[in-house]
Amino acid sequence: MPNLQAGAPEAPSGDEFLRVEERGIEPIPRAERHGTSRELAFLWAGAFVNYASLLTASLLTGFFGLGIWDGLAAVVIGTVSAAFILGLLSHTGPRSGLPQIAFTRRIFGRNGARIGALLTLILAVGWFAVDSVIAALAGVQLLQLMGMGAAAGKLALPLVLVIVIVSIAVAVYGHATIRAFETWGAIAFALLSVVLFAALAPQFRWGTGPSVRGADFPAAFVLGFMVSFALVASWFPFASDYSRYLPQDTPPRGLTLWPVLGVSVPMIFLGLFGLLLPTIDPKLAAGEGGVLAVIASHAPPWVAAPFFVFVILGEVWANYLDVYTAGLVAQTIGIKLKRWQTALGCGVLGALLAAVAVTIVDFHTAFQQFLLLTYLWAPAWAAVVLLAFYAHGERHPVPALLAWALGTAAGFLFVNYANIYPGAHAFNEGLVNGALHGADVSGLVSMAVAAGSYSIMLRLGWR
Repeated sequence: MPNLQAGAPEAPSGDEFLRVEERGIEPIPRAERHGTSRELAFLWAGAFVNYASLLTASLLTGFFGLGIWDGLAAVVIGTVSAAFILGLLSHTGPRSGLPQIAFTRRIFGRNGARIGALLTLILAVGWFAVDSVIAALAGVQLLQLMGMGAAAGKLALPLVLVIVIVSIAVAVYGHATIRAFETWGAIAFALLSVVLFAALAPQFRWGTGPSVRGADFPAAFVLGFMVSFALVASWFPFASDYSRYLPQDTPPRGLTLWPVLGVSVPMIFLGLFGLLLPTIDPKLAAGEGGVLAVIASHAPPWVAAPFFVFVILGEVWANYLDVYTAGLVAQTIGIKLKRWQTALGCGVLGALLAAVAVTIVDFHTAFQQFLLLTYLWAPAWAAVVLLAFYAHGERHPVPALLAWALGTAAGFLFVNYANIYPGAHAFNEGLVNGALHGADVSGLVSMAVAAGSYSIMLRLGWR
């Protein structure tokens, strides 16, 4: 297949469309580097043109009490802030030729990097399961729309199995195959989402304002910012997995800006879509079916059917990245298998989790819990990695690990447990639900503490 970037050299034989990628976590040789940073925009757009982006934004109006335009502001600020960090992390790929977590061996040490690898494995496999369940639930809604009625619910598990098989197959082929699918998928799904948005626009209540007042409003805004930030931040440990094949002399500006553009454009558009959907039927949106139920009940079949197809395929497209990175971090942990074998094994593990998760009754609450807790280590980790890479040099394992731990611990103090785990927030209730009125600033605090403590330790001469 020809290279997707006009004017770019052909990909080397080890990284070709529909050929199993030969490389694992070893550095990509300079002779095998190819492409331009513009490809990252399409790749990351493919990761965010999906229902998870829409669902995350729908929480702001459906659960947090924000209005349309203040909610959109929270989505924009949270998304762009996190996407900028993702872009900065992408620089480590061309510089080193290494996947993201394998690169951090020179910052946290070999054993310290294994901690990040294990956490990323949990994150990647968990997201694979979540995305597979979302796709299966959309498939159930599609079958119901086609006349199967309640019997469609019994097919959720078989649908999960079909979805994971397709997802694993592409991830096993590797980087070039994923890049091709993500590029064309991003374009196709973006066009489809625009058509769906236009079809539903007359039913949206564009003037819906916030339902929270006083000090609760800025708290809800911060919470909306944080879930948008969290969705993007969950990809931080993946960043250079998809930039490591780029030439070492790739211009820095593009390495930052193209990922920002690729993440932000679909996330902001689908964010507006997600903010508006609950306004069609707020009670239904807040129920078990969420905005999928809103579409099934209020959209004509010619709109609903393509929407559910969009959800299914969009989540499958995101799954490729999850399984691919899971295979790489499994190697970083020390598993002595080929990359395609670790990807296959991680995909099977994710399939088992998805088979269990699809039976959860209140999936949307479970999604909030997963989103806000599994990523909490990533902002502090990213702060240390970026400081080590750009400012302090890369080989300071003890202060790097300690700063990461301090930042993560501080972040846990500021999590709004009441929002996601009722009854599990007693130790910080006075701080978060009292002084902060429910605002969750955990990610910001963790980054600040990690960055500050790391810099201080290095200035004091800790090595």
